[in-house]
Amino acid sequence: MMKIKRDLMMIDIDGTFVFNSSEVAKKDLEAFNEAKDHCSMAIATGRSVKEIEFIEQENNITLDYKIGFNGALIVDTHGEIIYDRPIIHETLVELIDYLAEQQIIFDSLDGKTRFGNFAHEAQNQLLGLEYLYLEDPYSMAKSKKIYKVNLRPDSFESANKITSELKERFPSLSIFQVGKKRIEISAANTSKGLSLIKIAPSDGETIAIGDSENDISMFKEAKTSYCMEHAPEYVRAYANYTVPRFHDAIDHFLQRKEQKVT
Repeated sequence: MMKIKRDLMMIDIDGTFVFNSSEVAKKDLEAFNEAKDHCSMAIATGRSVKEIEFIEQENNITLDYKIGFNGALIVDTHGEIIYDRPIIHETLVELIDYLAEQQIIFDSLDGKTRFGNFAHEAQNQLLGLEYLYLEDPYSMAKSKKIYKVNLRPDSFESANKITSELKERFPSLSIFQVGKKRIEISAANTSKGLSLIKIAPSDGETIAIGDSENDISMFKEAKTSYCMEHAPEYVRAYANYTVPRFHDAIDHFLQRKEQKVT
């Protein structure tokens, strides 16, 4: 008899499940499989769904939901699209013109490839996705259906400045500063938190595990949330618990679940 899973666990990729952004550690993979016995499992990331599928295949796991581009695309375990929201073309053109004017290094994701004028050095972190380097990516970016744009400022101070300017100039876009030198931009009404609301069970617990600013929205919506201890203090402040690694979060969650039963 199939066990009914009433709980939903939503996990981030980089710095969380894929701690080094290239491969899943053995203990974290074992912890995932333990959690899957109790929960429906979702990965929510700024990356593409194609990269999530690469993680599934490489680690022989099956997800119930794949959430790409910080919530702009949600796909279920059967490949059915639940939500699909690329950046509106007119807004995209304005954004690309701004990047060209300011000479900001960036790359874009259309769901199939990643391309831009950012010289990506860590090929092992692309997770099966083709990267196309272009000295002039502006026309190509304007011509495609783009789900997410990553900006690559050269310093933390520059990232802060650009993030503030973007939020003022493009209030309809979802904009997250991730780490010290990356800004992620997706369509309006997209976030991991909104994705959690869309797929959350009506009568079960929701658990979120992450480490970045783009995880705050799912920390807010989840009943129980875990943040990696390497995250910035302001991100950790939104989570219920702070843990060293993904498997520590799973251990704690399963212990709490067992205590409730007994």
